[in-house]
Amino acid sequence: MSGMASPSTPALRGFPGGQCGEAGHQGCRAGNRRSLWRKWRTMVDCTKKAPRWLLMALVVGMALCGVDGSWANEPDAWKQLFTDGVKAREAAHYAEAEQLLQRALRGAEQVSPDDPRVATAANNLGLLYHDQGRLQEAQSLYTRALAIWEQQLGPEHEDVAAALNNLAEIAHAEGDWGRAEPLYERVLAIERKVLGAAHPDVAISLNNLAELYRKQGRETAAESMYHLALILMEEARGTDHPDLGPVLNNLAVLYKGRGLYAWAEPFYLRALKMRRLRFGDEHPAVAMSLNNAACLYQAEGLYASAQRYFDEALAIAERTSGPQASLTGTIVGNMAFLADEQGLWTQAQLLYQRALVVQQAQLGVHHPTVGL
Repeated sequence: MSGMASPSTPALRGFPGGQCGEAGHQGCRAGNRRSLWRKWRTMVDCTKKAPRWLLMALVVGMALCGVDGSWANEPDAWKQLFTDGVKAREAAHYAEAEQLLQRALRGAEQVSPDDPRVATAANNLGLLYHDQGRLQEAQSLYTRALAIWEQQLGPEHEDVAAALNNLAEIAHAEGDWGRAEPLYERVLAIERKVLGAAHPDVAISLNNLAELYRKQGRETAAESMYHLALILMEEARGTDHPDLGPVLNNLAVLYKGRGLYAWAEPFYLRALKMRRLRFGDEHPAVAMSLNNAACLYQAEGLYASAQRYFDEALAIAERTSGPQASLTGTIVGNMAFLADEQGLWTQAQLLYQRALVVQQAQLGVHHPTVGL
């Protein structure tokens, strides 16, 4: 395996040999992508969530009764629908989130195609598709949000930076580093100018750019950026805040890649702790951290520990992301490599075959990384 993957990015590369594949550089992810820290997300904390059964009954009832979306003229109603869609995505309830965010987007569009809420809904629906590995759909929505925000807010606004970051994440996931780097650099420049050099969003952007540098082999620059990002985030959030998870994970990956396992382990375990704090035990981000710790233990020859962590990671990934998700494929491929390394040939072959099916479903049979 080579490289890392966010919750939404295909990462199963070279699984028949090589090294165990890391998962989860940001935000992604992931989630950890830009809007996790933006005002569109912070409104979630200010709105009381309705019971899910009541909310879903309302949505279904509106659809059955043919309500045309004029309700979007009521800001509180639209905000509630959008907010619950974001919450559902954060909880990895993807089917529910898609229904809610699509309805929020349609409602805003009926007010005006240039309504600011169109950009907000499009960006967050894009994040959902990004989480699911639906990169082209996500890119289209991010591009739409960017066009509206640039027109209405100007080229140097933090929301413009959010859309640019998300487009950079798409390019990063596709391995198009030449396209990703100038986007990340533009995001960083906007945020330093608008928010100040010590803002936690600047730390996120430093982390993202550092991860790109690491993949390009520019490890010295990457390490410096990671540590600066960690310092800024700790100063802004404290040392035990869940937002530290991505940069902790990435430092661990860097040190593991250098064979500095004793340095890597505390970063991996701290990242796992932060993600459990943020998301609970049943979330793809937790599965990613478990996968990454398992890769470390495998590299150290601690096969029993590696197997235990992989098993837990796979169970969580299958429950939260599904059996055909890119994260699931990454973990299965890593488990195949673990079995292969121990001489368990039959088990390894079955796992490799399953991983290949997932990879082909995510990337297509003609993608250059499939089956490498």
